[in-house]
Amino acid sequence: MKFKAALGLVSMCLLQANIAFAQEQGAPVPAEAAPVPSPGAEACELHVFPTENYIGFNSGLLTGFGPVGAVADMEAHKGKVATVKDLMKDYLGPEIQLAELEKVNYLAKLGVANYRVIIEPPTPSGEAVKADPALKAKIKALNADLKAGKRITSSTNPCYAEFLLVSIFYFKAMMYGSNLLVGTQFRDFSKGGAPVISIGAVKNPLEKFPPKTADMVEPAKAELRDAFAKDFLEWTEKKLKGEAAPAK
Repeated sequence: MKFKAALGLVSMCLLQANIAFAQEQGAPVPAEAAPVPSPGAEACELHVFPTENYIGFNSGLLTGFGPVGAVADMEAHKGKVATVKDLMKDYLGPEIQLAELEKVNYLAKLGVANYRVIIEPPTPSGEAVKADPALKAKIKALNADLKAGKRITSSTNPCYAEFLLVSIFYFKAMMYGSNLLVGTQFRDFSKGGAPVISIGAVKNPLEKFPPKTADMVEPAKAELRDAFAKDFLEWTEKKLKGEAAPAK
């Protein structure tokens, strides 16, 4: 399979995931306590959804990948050999995603520097959705709201936006190496009317991940997190539509 064709399929999958969330997104529940907003920013909200949806793509086949070998002795995986999905979950879980976004000042990059941040539950994996009929039913209703351009939380605040990480996508092609693609969506309702929606993903190469030997674990972690941050920064440059409404 040619690399461009493979990437085309990846892009199509990500686009579907970003718009519909038919296999990735669970129904939001009330968020826990959010940080105290800056003075004058009380009217503005940014709802942030990290993700637990890790996907492997190898030579044109969507798979979970097999065992990766020498990482079997890692503390988190004693007694079994880790898969690529296991490693992405360990190295780049929801809390780490949020920490990496903070490092690159993601609010300023999105144009919502003074918005009150509300962290929502992570978008779940396709496997989790398939295993839970109730969750699947909630997704159907949520999908209808997304297609209609409605909010996916109960907030009615006029100064409001949503930032979602839909998937963390490990892509490997035999002749072209490995890349990380992060499915991202920003929905800005603060301008009134239909939301301004920015979706898509960019790719960044991986050379050390997944680690093949125990001494490569830390370099692999650092590389994966760095690629995640770079994906976001390049996404804001290439995919973000204009700027969000100026902070109040």
